[in-house]
Amino acid sequence: MKTIIIKMTDAYDYQSFYETIENCTMIDCRDLEGTRCYLDDSAKSILVDRLNEYSAEGIHFIDSGNYHYLSLLWLQKITTPFNLVLFDHHPDNQPPSFGEITSCGGWVLEATETLPNLKNVFTYGVGDETPIEIIPTDLPIYISIDKDALSTEFAITDWDQGNMPLDELLKDLESLYSSHQIIGVDICGDSGENAETGGKVNNQTNHSLFDFLSKKF
Repeated sequence: MKTIIIKMTDAYDYQSFYETIENCTMIDCRDLEGTRCYLDDSAKSILVDRLNEYSAEGIHFIDSGNYHYLSLLWLQKITTPFNLVLFDHHPDNQPPSFGEITSCGGWVLEATETLPNLKNVFTYGVGDETPIEIIPTDLPIYISIDKDALSTEFAITDWDQGNMPLDELLKDLESLYSSHQIIGVDICGDSGENAETGGKVNNQTNHSLFDFLSKKF
């Protein structure tokens, strides 16, 4: 199983959960401009190139929720029909404020409009929720987790947050793994703005998520 960590901010500099992970690759993208919340075409081309050799399979840590659009770059690699399961306090399905630019608040909408292999999106953490037990099992799923769905006891993020406890998220993940084929998982919701002060709690939650997920792949 491959673990990828993408640095878009200094968030992971104040964490240690990844230091003992075998087969882990750190990709430092802090040199790129045009990436915060909105991804311009130049930066997008560079990011696609840097991720070119890596698969959507495995576990991907993708920094702050300001860069949740990185999930779209993983989804673009999936070549067979699949469903997306999203844990997020925001649906990320809003049209961009200007142009056709990829954004952290609109990447789900872009995925549904541009990826023919993406058949359904099931979102948990905001609005009406489909019971996990009735998500169709005939297609594999990709899971994207934004820790802003969690309460502030379990995550310090750059966005307003929900009130989901970590145990509930892990229970939902267990249910998904017990009944579905999982392609891969990505995790964002660290804090670039509060990288140092949020490091301890985010490190603990990332550690818990990795421990759980690594036993499933």
